[in-house]
Amino acid sequence: MVYSASWMLPEGVEEILPAEANQLELLRRTVLDNLIERGFSLVMPPVMEFVDALLTGTGKQLDTQTYKFMDQHTQRMLGIRADITPQIARIDAHHLGDNAVNKLCYVGTVLRTRPDQMGGQRELMQLGAEIFGIADESADLEVLEAMLATLAISVSGPLTLSLSHAGIYTALIEAQNIKSSLEEQLFDVLARKSLPDLQEMSALIDITPFEVLLDLQGNANVLDRARTDLEPFFVDATLIDAAFDQLNTVVNSLVQTHPELDIHIDLADVSGYRYHTGLKFSAYVKNHGRAIAKGGRYDAVGEQFGRARPATGFSADLKSLFRN
Repeated sequence: MVYSASWMLPEGVEEILPAEANQLELLRRTVLDNLIERGFSLVMPPVMEFVDALLTGTGKQLDTQTYKFMDQHTQRMLGIRADITPQIARIDAHHLGDNAVNKLCYVGTVLRTRPDQMGGQRELMQLGAEIFGIADESADLEVLEAMLATLAISVSGPLTLSLSHAGIYTALIEAQNIKSSLEEQLFDVLARKSLPDLQEMSALIDITPFEVLLDLQGNANVLDRARTDLEPFFVDATLIDAAFDQLNTVVNSLVQTHPELDIHIDLADVSGYRYHTGLKFSAYVKNHGRAIAKGGRYDAVGEQFGRARPATGFSADLKSLFRN
């Protein structure tokens, strides 16, 4: 058979052939059935929307990851979604606004202009579940249980769950009024966990609290000393107390319900802090360097859709789960 170069798919895009496609579809149905049994209602947002709607709120972070093109009908810019979560927030605010609490789940294709890692995919099958309208950690625990059940269905082998809290880092940078390019530099240093680079910033900011933050990672016992170590850097102790009360509640609950789970604390995890507002979590499996599922709290996510309220959720790429 003669092959043509024009038949080649773009980098980061794949075809899934019958045997694998059948298994992936079975997994999709099984995972969705489990989420629906847990009280989550299935929604199906559109693959494309007007860009100004698609990139509202948390979607702003996805600007460079979003494919954009002109709509021949309206002459307005359309975008192909790079993440479904902002769409779910809009559905909660606009279409289900009469409900005090909404529990929503979804599976759908997302496209990204570049992969998250070298050789990665740009076409993902995003799976997720969100809870809107519950402010306390009971919703975070419910989402975590849903995520762990999803992973139990789709992934073999032991899991490591990494926990953090976006409010801690946010409060520390606000205490020193660290902004713009200086904050970007600090964010990059902490993301790489580079103590030497942090020390080079000592002439610009008080690096002491961030040195402490970098040291606060390990097993759940880290929480025993973390509150005491960080309290001196907060004028208002209620900020730090609320964060650690939430972390301790979640850890204690998980220890009871999932004693087999390897729980890791990483208070210097700054990923996603620009939209996360509270508890954050990521799940890992052995021999896979990146999180296979992640999520957390992002209160007020619907503010720009006209309905700011508590929200928490998780997401994963179903194809990645299927292959791990």
